[in-house]
Amino acid sequence: MKNWLKIIIAIILVLVVDLTTKYFLSNTTYFNLIPGVISIMTNGGNDGAGFGILSGKTVELVIITIVMLVLLFVFNHFVKNKNTFYSLGFGFVIGGALGNLYDRIFCGGIVRDFLYFDFWPNFPIFNFADTFLCIGAVMLAIFIIFMSGKKSDKKV
Repeated sequence: MKNWLKIIIAIILVLVVDLTTKYFLSNTTYFNLIPGVISIMTNGGNDGAGFGILSGKTVELVIITIVMLVLLFVFNHFVKNKNTFYSLGFGFVIGGALGNLYDRIFCGGIVRDFLYFDFWPNFPIFNFADTFLCIGAVMLAIFIIFMSGKKSDKKV
């Protein structure tokens, strides 16, 4: 399967999971998913970036996100030896960014967050877009550090 197709599938997967869960769970006041570990809880959303930085700066965050997406696609153009691991990581980052960008544009500048770590009381409430974005960023870092010089797994 071509790498661009894997990237598109990963982006679609992230958007479906993120937007579907936001739609169904973002109005839940509290639900203990795994006792002592993670709960579904809403806080009215986040009008900033991670940990509330740039709070109230929706236009700036939309512009920053679009610029970063463009830069990521430029970066992708120059990456050699892409493999499935890279394609999934890249798709996760793009999908996560698009999921939160959707909220910023179509939900009044508020990103709908609902996942809460019970064991880490001061950790921000987050969503699946945030989760996939972080996982994808780690995957890309691993690829760049350990795998980018290796031969691609290109097979039909």
